[in-house]
Amino acid sequence: MKKLFTVLLAAVFILGAVPAHPASWRQALPGYHYQFPRDHGAHEAFRTEWWYFSGNLQDSEGGKYPFMLTFFRVGLRPGAPRKSKSRWALRNLYFGHFSVLDAKREKHRFAERISRGALEQAGASDKGLKVWLRDWRAESTDGDSSSSFRISAAAPEMKLRLDLKPAKPLVIHGENGVSQKAPGPGRASHYYSYTRLLASGALEIEGRRLDVRGTAWMDHEFGSNQLTKDQVGWDWLSLQLSDGRDLMLYLMRRKDGSVEPTSSGTLVAADGSTTHLHLGDFRFKGTGSWKSERSGGVYPMGWEVEVPAHGLRLRVEPYARAQEIESAGSTGITYWEGGVFAESISGDKKLSGVGFIEMTGYAHEGRPKF
Repeated sequence: MKKLFTVLLAAVFILGAVPAHPASWRQALPGYHYQFPRDHGAHEAFRTEWWYFSGNLQDSEGGKYPFMLTFFRVGLRPGAPRKSKSRWALRNLYFGHFSVLDAKREKHRFAERISRGALEQAGASDKGLKVWLRDWRAESTDGDSSSSFRISAAAPEMKLRLDLKPAKPLVIHGENGVSQKAPGPGRASHYYSYTRLLASGALEIEGRRLDVRGTAWMDHEFGSNQLTKDQVGWDWLSLQLSDGRDLMLYLMRRKDGSVEPTSSGTLVAADGSTTHLHLGDFRFKGTGSWKSERSGGVYPMGWEVEVPAHGLRLRVEPYARAQEIESAGSTGITYWEGGVFAESISGDKKLSGVGFIEMTGYAHEGRPKF
C-alpha cells in the first residue's frame, strides 16, 4: 500500500487548484479482472497510480543498502485519453522519489523529481511496464512475457541500475479484485505486487561503484478515491522472510486513534500461494518512538508483528532511525520510509528477514489537507 491518496496533494501543490471531482474518474470496484502484461501499464481512467520498487542490497563486503524508487502518476483530466496533435497536451503529472541508505554509516540520501506528462519528459505505456521520468526508468526487458525488469535512477551522490527477476508469481491483494481502504464503494484500490524479486546490478555512492545483489519488492496500485475525513495516515509493512514466506500488512489510522477495520494484509507462502489477512488476523504495533529533528514528527520505531494462526511472531527494527523523507519539491508530503530487518521472537524455528516500512501522517506536512 503506497501513497495512492496523498499524491493527489501534488496536483493542488503544483496547480493551485483542486483536481476534478473523484466521481468523474473510474472507481476501484469489486470484480476487476486483471490482465497481464497490460495491467503493468498505465490506467489513465483512474485518478492516481504508482509503480513502487524497494529492496535490500549488499555489496561484496557485506555492506547493506536499502533502496526505494517510486513513480507516481496523477491524472488531471478524467475520461478516456484523447489523441492530440500538440506535444504540449497535458493529462498527467509525474513524480519520482528515490532513496538509498548506507546502513553502516546510517547515511540516508533522497532525491525527487516532477514533470509534466508531455514533451516526452515523463510518461507510461498503457501496454506493459514502461514508465519514465526523464532518465529515471522502470521497464520490462523481455517484451510481453514480463519475466524480468530493469530500473535505473541517478541523482547527486547516488546512482542505481538493477535487473530484477521474479522469484514468485505476482500477488493480487485484497478480495474480489480490490484492496479496501475504508468502508464504501470505491474507497479502495486495485493493488498487486511481486513480493520477491532477485536483484543484481550496480550502485554508485559518492563516486564509488559497487556491485550489489539482494532482493526487491514491486507494488503497482491504482484507484481514484481518497482518504476519508476521519483518516490521518497509515503504517505499511513488507517483509521477506528466511523461510521463503513474504508478508504485507497495512493499518489505516483514524483521527480518534483507532484503526480502520478494513485494514488488511497478505501472507505469501514459499510456493507463491496466498492468504488474505483481515485486521483481526494480525498484530502490527510499535514498541518505541523516534522524533524527527527536521519535521518534529514522532514516529513509532521498533515493532512487533504477529500472525498467530501462521506461527509468526517477529521483532522488526530499522537499519537507521533517520529515514524520514521531506518531499517539498514534488508531492509536498513528509513521511518515513526505510529499510528494516526482522527476527523471530519465539518458536522452534528461528526466522530472519528484511523489508520496508512506510508511515504517513505523523509529521504535520504528512497529513492530507483535504
